[in-house]
Amino acid sequence: MDSSVLVDPAELRFGVNLGRLGTPGPPGEDPASTPTDAARWAEDAGFDIVTTADHVGSTSPFVMLTAAAVVTTRVRLRTYVLDVGFWNVGLLARDVATLDVLSGGRVEVGLGAGHKPLEHEAVGLPYSPFAERVDGLRAFARELRRRLDDPGLVPGPVQDQVPIFVGAMSRRGLEVAAEVGDLVALAGGMQLPGAPPGTLTVASAAQTDARVAAVREARAARGLPPAGFDALLQQVVVDREPEEVAATWEATDGAIRAADVVDSPFLLAAPSVEEAAAELLRRSERWGITSWCTHAPSGRALAQVAKVLRACAD
Repeated sequence: MDSSVLVDPAELRFGVNLGRLGTPGPPGEDPASTPTDAARWAEDAGFDIVTTADHVGSTSPFVMLTAAAVVTTRVRLRTYVLDVGFWNVGLLARDVATLDVLSGGRVEVGLGAGHKPLEHEAVGLPYSPFAERVDGLRAFARELRRRLDDPGLVPGPVQDQVPIFVGAMSRRGLEVAAEVGDLVALAGGMQLPGAPPGTLTVASAAQTDARVAAVREARAARGLPPAGFDALLQQVVVDREPEEVAATWEATDGAIRAADVVDSPFLLAAPSVEEAAAELLRRSERWGITSWCTHAPSGRALAQVAKVLRACAD
Protein backbone atom coordinates (compact mmCIF):
# COMPACT_ATOMS: atom_id res chain seq x y z
CA MET A 1 0.00 0.00 0.00
CA ASP A 2 1.27 3.45 -0.90
CA SER A 3 1.54 5.40 2.36
CA SER A 4 3.08 8.54 0.85
CA VAL A 5 1.59 11.92 1.71
CA LEU A 6 1.71 15.26 -0.02
CA VAL A 7 4.16 17.62 1.68
CA ASP A 8 4.12 21.39 1.30
CA PRO A 9 7.76 22.51 0.86
CA ALA A 10 6.94 25.52 3.03
CA GLU A 11 6.35 23.16 5.97
CA LEU A 12 9.81 21.56 5.82
CA ARG A 13 12.30 22.47 8.55
CA PHE A 14 16.07 22.26 8.23
CA GLY A 15 18.78 21.95 10.86
CA VAL A 16 22.56 21.89 11.04
CA ASN A 17 25.01 20.83 13.72
CA LEU A 18 27.15 23.57 15.23
CA GLY A 19 30.36 21.60 14.68
CA ARG A 20 33.19 21.43 17.17
CA LEU A 21 35.48 23.98 18.74
CA GLY A 22 38.56 24.59 16.63
CA THR A 23 37.36 22.63 13.60
CA PRO A 24 35.85 23.84 10.32
CA GLY A 25 32.10 24.36 10.61
CA PRO A 26 29.31 25.80 8.48
CA PRO A 27 30.75 29.34 8.34
CA GLY A 28 33.43 28.27 5.86
CA GLU A 29 37.06 27.34 5.66
CA ASP A 30 38.39 29.11 8.75
CA PRO A 31 39.76 26.35 11.03
CA ALA A 32 39.24 28.57 14.08
CA SER A 33 35.49 29.00 13.55
CA THR A 34 33.48 28.95 16.75
CA PRO A 35 29.97 27.84 17.72
CA THR A 36 28.86 31.48 17.68
CA ASP A 37 30.15 31.86 14.11
CA ALA A 38 28.29 28.71 13.15
CA ALA A 39 25.07 29.80 14.82
CA ARG A 40 25.10 33.22 13.16
CA TRP A 41 25.81 31.62 9.81
CA ALA A 42 23.01 29.05 10.25
CA GLU A 43 20.42 31.70 11.09
CA ASP A 44 21.53 33.92 8.20
CA ALA A 45 21.47 30.93 5.83
CA GLY A 46 17.82 30.27 6.66
CA PHE A 47 18.14 27.20 8.88
CA ASP A 48 15.32 26.63 11.35
CA ILE A 49 17.32 24.62 13.89
CA VAL A 50 20.87 24.35 15.21
CA THR A 51 21.83 21.08 16.85
CA THR A 52 24.47 19.62 19.13
CA ALA A 53 25.42 16.01 19.75
CA ASP A 54 26.35 14.48 23.12
CA HIS A 55 29.64 12.58 23.09
CA VAL A 56 32.54 12.20 25.48
CA GLY A 57 35.62 13.63 23.82
CA SER A 58 33.62 16.39 22.17
CA THR A 59 31.96 19.65 23.19
CA SER A 60 29.31 20.13 25.88
CA PRO A 61 25.87 20.28 24.24
CA PHE A 62 24.38 22.85 26.60
CA VAL A 63 27.40 25.15 26.55
CA MET A 64 27.32 25.07 22.74
CA LEU A 65 23.59 25.78 22.60
CA THR A 66 23.86 28.58 25.14
CA ALA A 67 26.54 30.23 23.00
CA ALA A 68 24.23 29.90 20.00
CA ALA A 69 21.29 31.34 21.93
CA VAL A 70 23.22 34.50 22.78
CA VAL A 71 23.94 35.43 19.15
CA THR A 72 20.66 34.36 17.49
CA THR A 73 17.02 35.31 17.79
CA ARG A 74 15.10 32.81 15.65
CA VAL A 75 16.69 29.37 15.27
CA ARG A 76 15.52 26.56 17.50
CA LEU A 77 18.12 24.99 19.81
CA ARG A 78 18.05 21.19 19.71
CA THR A 79 19.96 18.51 21.61
CA TYR A 80 20.44 15.87 18.95
CA VAL A 81 20.52 13.67 20.96
CA LEU A 82 21.43 13.40 24.64
CA ASP A 83 22.68 10.00 25.82
CA VAL A 84 20.45 9.59 28.88
CA GLY A 85 23.09 7.38 30.50
CA PHE A 86 25.17 10.52 31.06
CA TRP A 87 22.43 12.54 32.76
CA ASN A 88 20.55 12.97 36.02
CA VAL A 89 16.96 13.74 35.07
CA GLY A 90 16.42 16.41 37.73
CA LEU A 91 19.58 18.32 36.86
CA LEU A 92 18.81 18.00 33.16
CA ALA A 93 15.37 19.54 33.72
CA ARG A 94 17.12 22.48 35.40
CA ASP A 95 19.50 22.94 32.44
CA VAL A 96 16.73 22.67 29.86
CA ALA A 97 14.52 25.16 31.67
CA THR A 98 17.40 27.60 32.17
CA LEU A 99 18.32 27.52 28.48
CA ASP A 100 14.67 27.91 27.51
CA VAL A 101 14.50 31.08 29.59
CA LEU A 102 17.78 32.45 28.23
CA SER A 103 16.74 31.76 24.63
CA GLY A 104 13.19 33.08 24.90
CA GLY A 105 11.62 29.64 24.51
CA ARG A 106 13.55 27.97 21.71
CA VAL A 107 14.70 24.65 23.18
CA GLU A 108 13.95 21.18 21.76
CA VAL A 109 15.17 18.15 23.72
CA GLY A 110 16.19 15.03 21.84
CA LEU A 111 17.01 11.94 23.91
CA GLY A 112 18.65 8.63 23.00
CA ALA A 113 19.73 5.36 24.59
CA GLY A 114 23.42 5.77 23.67
CA HIS A 115 25.49 3.48 21.47
CA LYS A 116 29.14 4.04 22.42
CA PRO A 117 30.23 1.87 25.37
CA LEU A 118 33.79 3.26 25.36
CA GLU A 119 32.46 6.76 26.10
CA HIS A 120 30.69 5.48 29.20
CA GLU A 121 33.84 3.66 30.27
CA ALA A 122 35.90 6.83 29.79
CA VAL A 123 33.86 8.73 32.38
CA GLY A 124 33.24 5.82 34.75
CA LEU A 125 29.57 5.31 33.96
CA PRO A 126 27.90 1.93 33.39
CA TYR A 127 26.83 0.85 29.92
CA SER A 128 23.82 -1.38 30.43
CA PRO A 129 22.57 -4.07 28.04
CA PHE A 130 20.45 -2.76 25.17
CA ALA A 131 17.06 -3.77 26.59
CA GLU A 132 17.82 -2.07 29.90
CA ARG A 133 18.97 1.10 28.15
CA VAL A 134 15.76 1.30 26.10
CA ASP A 135 13.57 0.71 29.16
CA GLY A 136 15.57 3.36 31.00
CA LEU A 137 15.11 5.77 28.10
CA ARG A 138 11.33 5.41 28.33
CA ALA A 139 11.31 6.07 32.07
CA PHE A 140 13.75 8.96 31.74
CA ALA A 141 11.69 10.70 29.04
CA ARG A 142 8.51 10.39 31.07
CA GLU A 143 10.17 11.77 34.20
CA LEU A 144 11.75 14.65 32.28
CA ARG A 145 8.34 15.52 30.86
CA ARG A 146 6.83 15.49 34.35
CA ARG A 147 9.53 17.73 35.79
CA LEU A 148 9.46 20.27 32.95
CA ASP A 149 5.67 20.50 33.21
CA ASP A 150 5.78 20.95 36.99
CA PRO A 151 4.62 24.53 37.76
CA GLY A 152 6.94 24.49 40.76
CA LEU A 153 10.12 24.09 38.69
CA VAL A 154 12.50 27.03 39.20
CA PRO A 155 13.36 28.45 36.80
CA GLY A 156 10.31 27.48 34.82
CA PRO A 157 10.64 27.13 31.03
CA VAL A 158 9.16 29.80 28.79
CA GLN A 159 7.39 27.31 26.52
CA ASP A 160 4.14 25.85 27.79
CA GLN A 161 5.54 22.46 26.85
CA VAL A 162 9.17 22.07 25.86
CA PRO A 163 9.31 19.60 22.95
CA ILE A 164 10.81 16.24 23.95
CA PHE A 165 11.48 13.49 21.43
CA VAL A 166 13.55 10.33 21.03
CA GLY A 167 16.10 9.60 18.34
CA ALA A 168 16.39 5.93 17.42
CA MET A 169 16.40 3.41 14.58
CA SER A 170 16.05 0.08 16.35
CA ARG A 171 12.57 -1.41 16.62
CA ARG A 172 12.55 -1.16 20.41
CA GLY A 173 13.96 2.35 20.41
CA LEU A 174 11.32 3.51 17.95
CA GLU A 175 8.59 1.98 20.13
CA VAL A 176 9.70 4.42 22.81
CA ALA A 177 9.97 7.25 20.28
CA ALA A 178 6.38 6.58 19.22
CA GLU A 179 5.21 7.06 22.82
CA VAL A 180 7.24 10.08 23.87
CA GLY A 181 6.42 13.00 21.60
CA ASP A 182 4.90 14.15 18.36
CA LEU A 183 8.30 14.10 16.61
CA VAL A 184 10.17 10.86 15.92
CA ALA A 185 13.83 11.32 14.99
CA LEU A 186 15.09 8.64 12.62
CA ALA A 187 18.76 8.32 13.51
CA GLY A 188 19.70 6.18 10.51
CA GLY A 189 22.37 4.17 12.31
CA MET A 190 21.66 0.49 12.96
CA GLN A 191 23.76 -1.99 14.92
CA LEU A 192 25.59 -4.31 12.53
CA PRO A 193 24.51 -7.88 13.35
CA GLY A 194 27.27 -9.94 14.92
CA ALA A 195 29.60 -6.96 15.37
CA PRO A 196 30.77 -5.39 18.67
CA PRO A 197 28.30 -2.93 20.27
CA GLY A 198 28.48 0.48 18.67
CA THR A 199 29.39 -0.87 15.21
CA LEU A 200 26.79 0.80 13.03
CA THR A 201 25.60 0.55 9.47
CA VAL A 202 23.06 2.83 7.78
CA ALA A 203 19.41 1.90 7.28
CA SER A 204 18.27 1.29 3.72
CA ALA A 205 15.12 2.71 2.16
CA ALA A 206 13.31 -0.61 2.67
CA GLN A 207 14.32 -0.79 6.32
CA THR A 208 13.11 2.78 6.79
CA ASP A 209 9.77 1.85 5.21
CA ALA A 210 9.35 -0.86 7.85
CA ARG A 211 10.42 1.35 10.75
CA VAL A 212 8.14 4.25 9.77
CA ALA A 213 5.20 1.87 9.31
CA ALA A 214 5.81 0.41 12.78
CA VAL A 215 5.81 3.87 14.39
CA ARG A 216 2.57 4.79 12.63
CA GLU A 217 0.92 1.54 13.75
CA ALA A 218 2.12 1.97 17.34
CA ARG A 219 0.73 5.49 17.59
CA ALA A 220 -2.56 4.50 15.99
CA ALA A 221 -2.90 1.62 18.45
CA ARG A 222 -2.50 4.07 21.34
CA GLY A 223 -4.99 6.53 19.88
CA LEU A 224 -2.25 9.11 19.31
CA PRO A 225 -2.16 11.52 16.36
CA PRO A 226 0.22 10.72 13.50
CA ALA A 227 3.85 11.40 14.29
CA GLY A 228 6.03 13.92 12.52
CA PHE A 229 9.35 12.49 11.40
CA ASP A 230 12.85 13.94 11.45
CA ALA A 231 15.88 12.40 9.72
CA LEU A 232 19.61 12.94 10.10
CA LEU A 233 21.33 13.30 6.74
CA GLN A 234 24.80 11.89 7.25
CA GLN A 235 26.03 13.64 4.11
CA VAL A 236 24.63 16.07 1.54
CA VAL A 237 26.39 16.31 -1.84
CA VAL A 238 25.02 18.44 -4.68
CA ASP A 239 27.58 17.91 -7.44
CA ARG A 240 28.02 14.12 -7.73
CA GLU A 241 25.95 11.10 -8.70
CA PRO A 242 24.47 9.21 -5.74
CA GLU A 243 26.00 5.91 -6.90
CA GLU A 244 29.48 7.49 -6.78
CA VAL A 245 29.00 8.83 -3.27
CA ALA A 246 27.50 5.55 -2.04
CA ALA A 247 30.47 3.65 -3.47
CA THR A 248 32.80 5.93 -1.52
CA TRP A 249 30.90 5.14 1.66
CA GLU A 250 31.30 1.41 1.03
CA ALA A 251 35.01 1.79 0.30
CA THR A 252 35.66 3.66 3.55
CA ASP A 253 33.35 1.75 5.90
CA GLY A 254 33.20 -2.03 5.79
CA ALA A 255 29.82 -2.05 7.56
CA ILE A 256 28.08 -0.24 4.68
CA ARG A 257 27.01 -1.56 1.27
CA ALA A 258 26.56 0.98 -1.50
CA ALA A 259 23.43 -0.77 -2.79
CA ASP A 260 21.76 -0.28 0.60
CA VAL A 261 22.47 3.43 0.99
CA VAL A 262 22.24 4.88 -2.53
CA ASP A 263 18.56 5.69 -1.99
CA SER A 264 18.60 5.69 1.80
CA PRO A 265 16.96 8.73 3.43
CA PHE A 266 20.21 9.30 5.32
CA LEU A 267 22.36 10.11 2.28
CA LEU A 268 21.38 12.89 -0.12
CA ALA A 269 23.47 13.09 -3.27
CA ALA A 270 22.64 14.41 -6.72
CA PRO A 271 24.42 16.06 -9.67
CA SER A 272 22.75 19.42 -8.99
CA VAL A 273 21.06 21.36 -6.21
CA GLU A 274 17.75 21.25 -8.08
CA GLU A 275 17.87 17.47 -8.41
CA ALA A 276 18.79 17.12 -4.75
CA ALA A 277 15.82 19.31 -3.78
CA ALA A 278 13.44 17.25 -5.90
CA GLU A 279 14.76 14.04 -4.34
CA LEU A 280 14.43 15.40 -0.81
CA LEU A 281 10.81 16.35 -1.48
CA ARG A 282 10.10 12.84 -2.79
CA ARG A 283 11.56 11.39 0.39
CA SER A 284 9.55 13.77 2.53
CA GLU A 285 6.40 12.51 0.86
CA ARG A 286 7.41 8.84 1.01
CA TRP A 287 8.19 8.82 4.74
CA GLY A 288 6.39 11.88 6.06
CA ILE A 289 9.69 13.47 7.05
CA THR A 290 9.26 17.21 7.58
CA SER A 291 12.46 17.93 9.52
CA TRP A 292 15.87 17.33 7.91
CA CYS A 293 19.13 17.87 9.78
CA THR A 294 22.77 17.32 8.85
CA HIS A 295 26.31 17.50 10.17
CA ALA A 296 28.33 20.71 9.96
CA PRO A 297 30.40 19.76 6.86
CA SER A 298 27.19 19.33 4.83
CA GLY A 299 25.60 22.53 6.11
CA ARG A 300 26.30 24.63 3.02
CA ALA A 301 24.92 21.99 0.66
CA LEU A 302 21.72 21.53 2.69
CA ALA A 303 21.26 25.31 2.86
CA GLN A 304 21.32 25.40 -0.96
CA VAL A 305 18.75 22.60 -1.16
CA ALA A 306 16.49 24.34 1.38
CA LYS A 307 16.66 27.58 -0.61
CA VAL A 308 15.46 25.81 -3.78
CA LEU A 309 12.59 24.11 -1.95
CA ARG A 310 11.45 27.33 -0.32
CA ALA A 311 11.51 29.09 -3.68
CA CYS A 312 9.12 26.42 -4.94
CA ALA A 313 6.78 27.19 -2.05
CA ASP A 314 6.67 30.94 -2.73
